[in-house]
Amino acid sequence: MMLRILITLLLSTLMLAAKAADDKMLYVEYRLTGKQIAADSFDAQTKRVWRIGNQYLRFEDAPNPATKIHGLIIVAEPDIWIVDRNSNQAQHTVDPGPNYKIHFPILASEPSDRLRELEFGRELEYFRERGAIEMPAQEVDGVKCRPLRLEVEDREVTLCLKTDDTPLQILVKSPQYEYAMRFLRYEPQRKPDKSLFALPAGVQLKN
Repeated sequence: MMLRILITLLLSTLMLAAKAADDKMLYVEYRLTGKQIAADSFDAQTKRVWRIGNQYLRFEDAPNPATKIHGLIIVAEPDIWIVDRNSNQAQHTVDPGPNYKIHFPILASEPSDRLRELEFGRELEYFRERGAIEMPAQEVDGVKCRPLRLEVEDREVTLCLKTDDTPLQILVKSPQYEYAMRFLRYEPQRKPDKSLFALPAGVQLKN
């Protein structure tokens, strides 16, 4: 009897947590900065992310002049659409499961599996869980922030938080290079709009 009560309470807690996650939408605008990144390069252009919990994701890339592709990824688990806004064509695939959970790393180009565990909306949680060291307060382009630093393999990774704990940037230093993921807008409490996670009107599916 007691076991049944505990299981019921656990399931209720999990359902409430899932509902709470669906009650808000994260919206992020970001770009890369660094000495090795030209200001007019594709890497330095603004990208956009919308996310609701672990089920819904929208990623809008910048137009790429080299490939002539303007990428858009939409996920509404288990459906996934990969869209080229330039040609207005899309490919559709279905997540094979069994765990229908979005994994969208911030540092997707990093070779380290540990760094690719860092995700949008989970920045502070990631650094705290891994024992990040809080560094003295500093200013980044005139914005006062609180840095949290981690050593991940041969990289020094620093999360700079604004005074309200909103991420300002993530700085990555390695023996070969240094760059920052700068958050231009970071809004974790937006009202969910699930129409963003459907295939846009007029886009044709490729066979």
